[in-house]
Amino acid sequence: MDRGTRSKDALLDAAERLIAEHGFEVPLRDIAKAAGQRNNSAVNYHFRSRQELVDAVVARRLLPMELERERMLDELDADDDADAHALMRVLVLPLLRLDSTHYARFLQVVGPRLRTEPMDSAETAWPRVLDALSHAVPATERGARHRRVAAVATAMFALAAAHERATQDGTAPDDPEEIVHMLVAMLTATVPRLV
Repeated sequence: MDRGTRSKDALLDAAERLIAEHGFEVPLRDIAKAAGQRNNSAVNYHFRSRQELVDAVVARRLLPMELERERMLDELDADDDADAHALMRVLVLPLLRLDSTHYARFLQVVGPRLRTEPMDSAETAWPRVLDALSHAVPATERGARHRRVAAVATAMFALAAAHERATQDGTAPDDPEEIVHMLVAMLTATVPRLV
């Protein structure tokens, strides 16, 4: 790996950690310093903007997760395609298995600033899984099903961030299935009739 690639990777690591710990507006010079860069403009040299830096952190983590999700989907049989637990594992487990100590917390911070389509939809398992999960929602109205799936996705990122914190503190449960079960319960809970 050449020096430029090492510098860029160090900046991505530092950005992921510092944004997760201190928020989106963490000074870019702090990211450069944490990455071992003496030049405060190192971030701007490698990335034209804060948004481009955020997008690069996401892209670096997203591709390995999506490959894992596609592999998991390919291993499902026809019965599993309709099983909410199996589908939720496809979304949750790759995120929890990442070799990162701050990515889920980073996503929580930058979520409102993420581009709506981080990858071409042909390259991501998300639409396929979310569509299948929407059929597990006990509601007939399509909008209600999609709102529930969106709420569950938001909860997934919050639970993953909490799991990441607990892992760092040494208090995380060994089995991530607890998160899967909580999310499936939220997804499949009866939708109350509002009068």
